Amino acid sequence: MLRRASNAEIPGPDGGVFARHLKAYEAAPAEYLAWCNREYGDVFRFDTGVVVVNDPALIQQVLARTNRDSVPNANPLRGGRFPAAEETERWMRARQEALAVLRPTALSAHLPMVDQVVEADLRALEGEWFDPAEQGWRFCVRALLSVYAPHPSPQLEDALMESFTETSSASLGRVPNWWPSRARRRIEAADQRIRDRISLMLEDDAPAEDPPTLLEILRTAPEPVPHDIAHGAAGMSALGAIGTMGGAWCWLLYHLAAVPRAFDRIRGEVSASGWESIRAAPEQALPYTYAFLHEVLRVHPPAWLLGRDTIADITLGEMRIPAGTAVMFSPYLLHHDPRHWTDPDRFEPERWSTGDRPHAPHAYLPFSSGPRGCLAAQLGLSILLLAAAQLAAGYDLDVPDLHQIGAEYGPVLLPTGMKVRLTRRPAPVG
Repeated sequence: MLRRASNAEIPGPDGGVFARHLKAYEAAPAEYLAWCNREYGDVFRFDTGVVVVNDPALIQQVLARTNRDSVPNANPLRGGRFPAAEETERWMRARQEALAVLRPTALSAHLPMVDQVVEADLRALEGEWFDPAEQGWRFCVRALLSVYAPHPSPQLEDALMESFTETSSASLGRVPNWWPSRARRRIEAADQRIRDRISLMLEDDAPAEDPPTLLEILRTAPEPVPHDIAHGAAGMSALGAIGTMGGAWCWLLYHLAAVPRAFDRIRGEVSASGWESIRAAPEQALPYTYAFLHEVLRVHPPAWLLGRDTIADITLGEMRIPAGTAVMFSPYLLHHDPRHWTDPDRFEPERWSTGDRPHAPHAYLPFSSGPRGCLAAQLGLSILLLAAAQLAAGYDLDVPDLHQIGAEYGPVLLPTGMKVRLTRRPAPVG
């Protein structure tokens, strides 16, 4: 018979008064979670009020019932406060408004402009050594804004970057709202600048472009869209996409350099396709490149650790997990689990080209899933496909000391010690 589990009844590590388990995790996060999974099973207690799940069916159960049984992990800068029901309702409406541009049928009309932005940004990097993580965030923000805003807005770009950077670097516990925090004040100031810039764009009375951007759709909607909904649809959805897209950009560069045979094959595919078809539907024009990108996201999922906070008791396997528990799961562990993948430690884009699903159900989660999955997932894939095509068509890629590049398991999974140089390829003769 199922029963509500106390913290002590869920198996997991005992770090003692010195929290040895936390030190082991900080030294090697993914390796330690994988060890715990082998030692304690697919549902284990990591710490007080924190449970880790590594069963794809159970993870899907949690994700599918987000907003009902759980919410995305409470923001520590807001005192760890769960969102009220009306806040969740507003955010879900904002997501619906954003789909006017972000659903695949609407997005395709914007891809030629996205491709122009990607091409210009790659040209700006040409010939110089750069850290892809330092450049990746702005690269992704500018590509996103080409779909969101009717014209370039350096102020909105800077505000998005500042908010993202401050949020990512804030190493705070769950502190009460009344506690003075410089980081919180900086993030709130950056968020206010995002809202201010979006409000100015919503008040613009210029005719909408063709195709209209997200802000233009919100501005010209038959029924007025409240500004807080517009801010969520544009500003907050962009913020939510930056980390995953920026991390994926870094690992795309890494794997293009690490697997030259695949880079050559992508180059041939781009050459045979033609830019008109690539810009119209890159995933159809570039099937091998699309498979390569999925393998990049499998091996190095930028959102490597995700979670939900339970707002009601839930059942996971044979345990009832109490409300107020952080339920965490790792796409990285799922993507490298031999129970769900064949030869998971091998980088093999061809696994995605057989016509059959290369993994167990629900075992591939680069963008999460459910009602709070990544809203801009399709746009992110399109940007990365266009970037791969532009790189293959126009550049040689130099990444020295590939064997010394490591991985940092922070808020985003990123390569460490990586430098890149793009060298323009000669134009083909004739």
